[in-house]
Amino acid sequence: MLKKKPIIGIIPTFVYSETDPYQDKANFVTMYSEKIEKSGGIPIGILGDVESFTSICDGYIWPGGNKILKEYIPIIKDAIQNKKPLLGVCLGAQALATALNIYEDQQKSPEKTFQETYEINKETNPYLKKLEEGNIHFHMVTKEKDSIENARHSIKIEKNTLLFDIVKKETLNVVSLHGMAIARVPSNMSISAESKDGVYEAIEYTENGSLLLGVQFHPEIERESLLFDWLVSSCHKYLGLVNREFELKYPCNYKIVEYHSKYPKCINDSNIEENTFLAWKKFQTFLHENGYKAEVESAYRTKELQEKIYNQIKQEEGSEYAKNYVAKPGFSEHELGLAIDVCLKKEGEWLSGFDKRLDDFYSFLKDNCADYGFIIRYPEYKEKITKYNYEPWHIRFVEDSKVAHHIMDNDLTLEEYLESE
Repeated sequence: MLKKKPIIGIIPTFVYSETDPYQDKANFVTMYSEKIEKSGGIPIGILGDVESFTSICDGYIWPGGNKILKEYIPIIKDAIQNKKPLLGVCLGAQALATALNIYEDQQKSPEKTFQETYEINKETNPYLKKLEEGNIHFHMVTKEKDSIENARHSIKIEKNTLLFDIVKKETLNVVSLHGMAIARVPSNMSISAESKDGVYEAIEYTENGSLLLGVQFHPEIERESLLFDWLVSSCHKYLGLVNREFELKYPCNYKIVEYHSKYPKCINDSNIEENTFLAWKKFQTFLHENGYKAEVESAYRTKELQEKIYNQIKQEEGSEYAKNYVAKPGFSEHELGLAIDVCLKKEGEWLSGFDKRLDDFYSFLKDNCADYGFIIRYPEYKEKITKYNYEPWHIRFVEDSKVAHHIMDNDLTLEEYLESE
């Protein structure tokens, strides 16, 4: 079965009774699951053998609560190792900082276990600290609007951070409900927001394509869903939809690698997203073995480059041509690094576009691209759906060859695939 909606695992909070076994409960706050569903994901609760959920979940939420349970630390490991987005809220942010601090401390004393390292440091070099009475961070709230508004305080967000890229603001008025705070931030995490009293309001880990964001405030109580939209959209990132109507909103942290095309007029030397590059090299070898000396005409573009190209085409070819064939900056798949415009060297001449001498090559490209995780992004007779004219040279990486075959074998666009049940 092809999975389309990302599955977001939610870590529960626990309540135990010393006397009544039926009062031992795992709790899940409804607001989290509602936000995930609204953002296009499927929420599931993580219970029992935590590691058995890592093969199911595409992303995670570690919500607020009263205790960091070490049984759930493997979730953080899975998120880092497998590049799954993780949103830590309140206690979840503290769990991220604590876990990564302990891993860092273990490097100094590798003979110590995770728990031993925690016990050694919790008194002399604590990971968390208790806030003073009367602080601005601890407010009990009800469903009443006034109650929520009275719990707000301002935070300052650093530019050039993941959080800033998501909310597009330097300040936010947030609601927080915590009496503890992060005492120290591990060296591989960055502080992306603080409050006026110096409390770390947001931290993030973005090394090697990982996306871990911890916030001390409570986004689930807000009307807007920006952080949840980011979380869900960052899962299945190779199926991210960017077209004339869907702008590239959130940084997916794609790793762009150098690619030196042999095509002499290659745009921007056509750097490519890392996994797209690996798939393309295999596909390119296959094409060469079958007599097609294919190359990259254009691949990754910055937003600035896309704007330059759009304005140039508009000036040279006119607004109508630019409208049909070139995306406005912010709306181009090339800005993802997942799209490749392919050209061909034939009998010593470079060919591209709608040259009739490329018909057999485009047919071969269409018949075989899915084996390598690519689709023809703008197929013929689908212009009303894609809003772009037919481009047989434009291939798009979706990673999973099963998904690519499903799209290609059923003559679907990416839009149709994502919208189907």
